[in-house]
Amino acid sequence: MSGEKILVIDDRRENLLFLADSVLRPEGYKVITAMDGKEGLDKALAEKPDLVITDLKMPRMSGLELMAALRRADNETPVILTTFYGSEQAAIQAFRLGAKDYIIKPYEVKDMLDSVERALTEHRLRRESQDLETGVKVSRHLEERVRQLHSLCGIGRAILAAHDQDETMRVTVEAAIHLTGATSGQLFLVNSESRSLELRAVRGPSDSRARCVRQPGADRLALEVAQTGKPLLSERDSDGRQRGPGLAVPLRTGEGLIGVLAVDARRGRTFSDNDRYLMGLLAGFAAVAVMNCYTIRSLQEQIAELSGQPGEGAREAEQLSAELQKLAVAARGLASKLHVPDEG
Repeated sequence: MSGEKILVIDDRRENLLFLADSVLRPEGYKVITAMDGKEGLDKALAEKPDLVITDLKMPRMSGLELMAALRRADNETPVILTTFYGSEQAAIQAFRLGAKDYIIKPYEVKDMLDSVERALTEHRLRRESQDLETGVKVSRHLEERVRQLHSLCGIGRAILAAHDQDETMRVTVEAAIHLTGATSGQLFLVNSESRSLELRAVRGPSDSRARCVRQPGADRLALEVAQTGKPLLSERDSDGRQRGPGLAVPLRTGEGLIGVLAVDARRGRTFSDNDRYLMGLLAGFAAVAVMNCYTIRSLQEQIAELSGQPGEGAREAEQLSAELQKLAVAARGLASKLHVPDEG
């Protein structure tokens, strides 16, 4: 393959020039050279050639010492060893060190080119195999991301279409645990009177499903998120017991912060930037849904109060009922058009 880089190391200038200028470059290979083993090692590590062709006996470092140094550096560049001295023992040692070939000088040009091509072909196949393996891993990662985002879309639709606040909060906690692989989750809302956080939905490690509660206060991580308005990843400490890493994100609307959504990692696991991204999107859907629930409940209470009144009260109740119906239709429409934005 034209353009591959070959490092040639030989302390005899005439041998170096012949191999570089008369054998390799005419075939389209890029050639770099060195005239002793130490210089060759430095160039091999710095320039990362596709192949090394080195003489056996050289000043400062022999070909065998060069190969050993490359292996110690975890450098798997293929090596062809050349020598005027056809020592069987040197050949055995060279192959033990991973040499791809052992060529006795003087050699035929065709024999050298065949050896070069064999060594590079093996190197290409190994590199292509590694690239393919990397590609498969990337493909699997992208497939998992698409699966997660599709799942989030479905969850978001369900949350936005719900009109019951308790159900909205339970689904949000379940979704947070599902999307991040967490062991537990909590949803805190800001109390409208005290303006402080209170726990409204929770699922613990031993719970079969999330449940709604009303418990004033929040742990350190949730309080810090409420104060900063930013997602945070930290070790969570509650009730004197150390748990795994916790991830918490704010629930925000145009009016400001309305709550915090948090999850705890399973033992031996940490949360990723992708987990933070998914949690942020979920928190956005949940915040809109919670505010819809507030609005719907307020309208329902006003309708109930006005329904029994004659005249103007009854007409106002009818108007509010129409507004409530419009809100429900709008929520269903928003849920049906739900899409996940890019991370950027």
